[in-house]
Amino acid sequence: MANNGEPAGFWSYTHRDDEIEEGRVRRLARKIANEFEGITAEELNVFIDKQDVKWGDEWRKRIDNALTGSTFFMPIVTPRFFKSEECRREVLTFSGHAKSLGLEDLLLPILYFNVPQIRNPDPTDEVMALVAQRQYEDWTTLRLEDEDSPQYRQAVHRLAMRLVEILERTADVEPPPVALTDSNADEEPGMLELMAEAELALPRWAAVAEEFSKTIAEIGEIAQKASEEMQRSDSRGGGFAGRLRITNKLAEDLSNPVDRLGLLGNQYSTELVNVDPGVLGIIRQIESGEVSSEEEEQAREFVETVKATAQTSREAMGKIQGLADSTQVLPSLSRSLRPLGRKMQSALQQVMDGQAILDEWERRVDEVAGPDIHE
Repeated sequence: MANNGEPAGFWSYTHRDDEIEEGRVRRLARKIANEFEGITAEELNVFIDKQDVKWGDEWRKRIDNALTGSTFFMPIVTPRFFKSEECRREVLTFSGHAKSLGLEDLLLPILYFNVPQIRNPDPTDEVMALVAQRQYEDWTTLRLEDEDSPQYRQAVHRLAMRLVEILERTADVEPPPVALTDSNADEEPGMLELMAEAELALPRWAAVAEEFSKTIAEIGEIAQKASEEMQRSDSRGGGFAGRLRITNKLAEDLSNPVDRLGLLGNQYSTELVNVDPGVLGIIRQIESGEVSSEEEEQAREFVETVKATAQTSREAMGKIQGLADSTQVLPSLSRSLRPLGRKMQSALQQVMDGQAILDEWERRVDEVAGPDIHE
């Protein structure tokens, strides 16, 4: 396992992509590490296998205590990558911590298979947006080259050199001031102002989650009525024509609530992504003892609010996950339901992404909260 000060890289990819590429994804990680070591005479510890306990242990240690300019996170971006709950959670977690420390350059995506959506000016998927904001390495053509070809080896060298340059550039980066929202104020807010702002924001997200649940219930009721009507149609001998008529009417009835669901999902996840670095910064300040005796009680209340919000949101995840599973069959039912199914799956994914951020906050406050926060 790497020591905190040694360069380390976390390789995030789907195993199926590596299988399709016959191991080339994993071999690329090792080639970059070897080239880095040849350039610097310093080993780059690359953590590749997430099923290895060392990956998770070192990931948590680096995230919590040693996320400096020596820790890289390199997602191997493919269409399948964005369908992986685990990969999406890793991007969100690392991005929030890196931004809170002014170390965004440590997120270095490699575009391996083309994903057209990330080239859009404003991707609606927040994980795609985080990838698009970084200067990702385009490997979509290079992956077709022979691994021993001059073009491939030169590209590996350029990428290793980029890691070296990032190391040099971020060596002395100081964490930026903690901020939850953009402010034109002349003075930076103190801990009390930051905690008060976060405390106000958390119920707002809870309200969005509640509205999201109501909309899910509305969609469920509409779908249930359509199912009952279809059963009556079948009993009358309506056949497939009757089913198609009811399905088309279902698509029409679902249009407005599904659109509303999409707006709520985007609002929920986008706000959480934007405020994530600030909340993590507050937690880090509490952990480091940068809390005065006057602020201790407010710090405890802030910690309790974060935990309560995460737990309340998690309780709603069961229904959301159930709906996410059920929407996967919509595209196969009728052509009119396909766009609605895609919209619903996207909205549901965004809320589940937001839960991943809340879970990370809860994990961190569990680590820092104790009988005496100021200690």
